[in-house]
Amino acid sequence: MKKRKVQSIVFYCDANRIKHFLLLKMSERRNFHWQNITGGVDDGEDYIDAAKREAVEETSISKENIIKIHSSDLNFEFHDGWGNDVVEKVFFIQCNKKFNVEIDPSEHSDFKWVAEKEINKSVVYYESNFKALSNAVELKC
Repeated sequence: MKKRKVQSIVFYCDANRIKHFLLLKMSERRNFHWQNITGGVDDGEDYIDAAKREAVEETSISKENIIKIHSSDLNFEFHDGWGNDVVEKVFFIQCNKKFNVEIDPSEHSDFKWVAEKEINKSVVYYESNFKALSNAVELKC
């Protein structure tokens, strides 16, 4: 059975209707890579609930700040570093406003907000993260 994962792209739109995306820098044990929010889907949990839960757990965003969770058609299948076959579904989480991000230092070493015009292949480590961000740039504010 394939391991189920989610990738959550968290963003907000500023007063000029420019999207800003949240990126997390992984901890030292994960080689300090920049990426989107990712995480596993618990037994009995559906993908969209996992996407929201992971965003809340990994950033401390309040549920009240989430305007909408956009489902996407993006799915990635890969073999992870622990020998698991993985299927990862992508969701876009639109926030009402920028918020104070709180990260767990055992998982992440830093975070940053990146404006949509700054999105390119070098801002994240994994190709799947770049593809997801590129799709999120196309969303309307």
